[in-house]
Amino acid sequence: MSLNGVLSTGTSGLIAAQVGLSTVSDNIANVNTEGYARKEASQSVRIIGNQGVGVQVSEVRRIADSFLSQEFRIAAAESGRFETMDELQQQLTALLGDPTQDRTLVSRLDDIFNAASALANNPETTAARNTMLDALQRLDEDLDLVSDGVRDLQRQADQRIGDTVQIINDLIEQIDGLNREISRLPDTADSNALEDQRARKLDELGALMDIRTFELGNGILAVSTNAGLPLVDHAARRLVHVPNDAANAGQTFPQLTIERIDPATEQASAVNGAIDASIRSGELRGLLDIRDTNLNDLAVELGAMAGQVADELNRVHNDFTAVPPPATLTGRNTGALATDPHGFTGIATFHTFDASNAVTASATIDFGAIGGTIQDAINAVNAGLGGQGTLSLSNGVMSFAAAGGASGVAIQQDATTPSDNGGRGFSHRFGLNDLVSTGSGPTFDTGLTTATNHGMTGELTLSLVGPANQRAITTTIDFAAIGGTVGDMVNQLNTNFSGLVSFALDGAGKLTATPAAAASAFRVEVLADNSTRGTTGVSAADLFGIGSAAVASVASGFEVSDAVSGNPEGIALASVNAAGTPAVGIGDNAGALALQQLGSTESRFDGAGRLPAMTATLSEIGSELLGRAGQAAKDISIRAEDRLALRDELSERVSEVSGVNLDEEMTRLITFQTAFNASARVISATQEMFDALLRI
Repeated sequence: MSLNGVLSTGTSGLIAAQVGLSTVSDNIANVNTEGYARKEASQSVRIIGNQGVGVQVSEVRRIADSFLSQEFRIAAAESGRFETMDELQQQLTALLGDPTQDRTLVSRLDDIFNAASALANNPETTAARNTMLDALQRLDEDLDLVSDGVRDLQRQADQRIGDTVQIINDLIEQIDGLNREISRLPDTADSNALEDQRARKLDELGALMDIRTFELGNGILAVSTNAGLPLVDHAARRLVHVPNDAANAGQTFPQLTIERIDPATEQASAVNGAIDASIRSGELRGLLDIRDTNLNDLAVELGAMAGQVADELNRVHNDFTAVPPPATLTGRNTGALATDPHGFTGIATFHTFDASNAVTASATIDFGAIGGTIQDAINAVNAGLGGQGTLSLSNGVMSFAAAGGASGVAIQQDATTPSDNGGRGFSHRFGLNDLVSTGSGPTFDTGLTTATNHGMTGELTLSLVGPANQRAITTTIDFAAIGGTVGDMVNQLNTNFSGLVSFALDGAGKLTATPAAAASAFRVEVLADNSTRGTTGVSAADLFGIGSAAVASVASGFEVSDAVSGNPEGIALASVNAAGTPAVGIGDNAGALALQQLGSTESRFDGAGRLPAMTATLSEIGSELLGRAGQAAKDISIRAEDRLALRDELSERVSEVSGVNLDEEMTRLITFQTAFNASARVISATQEMFDALLRI
């Protein structure tokens, strides 16, 4: 080899050592930089004319394991998902209260039954009656607190979804920009710094939603969800979230959509439709799960439980009367029309009283012996009272008022064959003497039959909503365009839902919706409802309890009835003895005993959300609700801990491959320093040889 060749070889070694030293110094400087992947200068033999003439740096490459990086992002997404769910679930658990403390819905129920027990001992005292009202009011307040808390958490989750979507969009835009910068670099340029930035952005994105990556060539990295939804390729995408103020607990939220940003014009165009189901992990998935599933289930469970409590309390209260009997009994809006069949069997007696609490008139109605409509029942009562009282139905609300010389009214069930419509007496069916009222319901046993005129106008839009807020079917019922009976409505629903849901009306007039096996995880929800039944103002959703919001609103509207609130004498505890003078007495404790017995009386609960159908006491139903909520919180917390441990383990493994080890770098530093000195010595020796030749 000539001296020129030796000089060239030494120079190449010097240059290679310089690159190696620069790479090592960069690694050492970034030892504490999060997301930095160490660099390594790869050397190869420099060949000219089939002869090795020194060394060359073929590339400075990032040391990263793409498989480990992908696994780390999957684990980070799962950790982010359950960490977010755990945070909101803990807030929810705090709302429900500690089961070991006297701060739960179950303890409030027990307070009511204990107050009823004390009231049974002293029915005539105002103090005992006030204690009963206080217990009812505390249950009302706690139901409001939990119901409002669920709604607020849904609102909070929806707001955080919007914030998270904005962060995701920013990261997608940055990743797309880095892709473009890398693709524009010359082939000989070092893109490692830009690739480090891109990797860090990918890690941030991976904690928010599940992603996977693959090379498209020319330095461009494509990003998609694990379900295959593109986020970045040759163009960026943008997620679209429509905020919702969550005015009602249990309501359905708009779906997420996605847009493609044209790289030339930067104009957005919608693609792919709804994408909720395409996001399977990450903080965003956790927020969606909490908002659309966990909180929705609890809102429905809470509404169903509140409805059961209200119905049972009202069942007892409607069997008795206050002393003195009130001048008017005003029911709740049941959506009933005068032309509806009354649907009652058995006997009830309608009494009017004078100022001395003596009966002035009575109308005993055998519902099997009169006409079949509600108006027929009203006519029979009014005829039997001879002007001493008036029963009427106006805009869905039944009322019974004293008239003539009477000053009070009461309704008494027959002891042998009480009036009955779906398990409810006449007063109970129309809520004429309710102890508590609710926003809707409290149950959705309408008392209608398939042959009844549905009486609806307007339209009802329903959707079959899945666990990821996906929509299997969306359909609109135009009541003017279908047959006129409830049966026609049921048939139309079955037709529109194409066998995925089976609708039916049970013997109490309750509309049931049973998903087929293929749609077992789906539920029927209301997207829009401008329907109304006659002049009652009651919509189809509220009448039949369709959708989560209708059921959830039972809890949010739970309160002590106007007739009793602030009026302890309004609590109905007395039975009517029509032959007595007076016919009712302030010391009668029959109603208090019946309320007390509710604490140990089992009733049939149809189930809701995650709560199964059961026959149980009211306290047992409440305990089941609290227990399942607590178990759900525990399960999420355990998963959050497990996913966090896996994420940390994979982070350590990624660091072992890509992280900077100072001991190793110092060894490389000494190696390159020695190589640099040796190459410099080769160049110096070659220079001395050139000088010697020139002196000859």
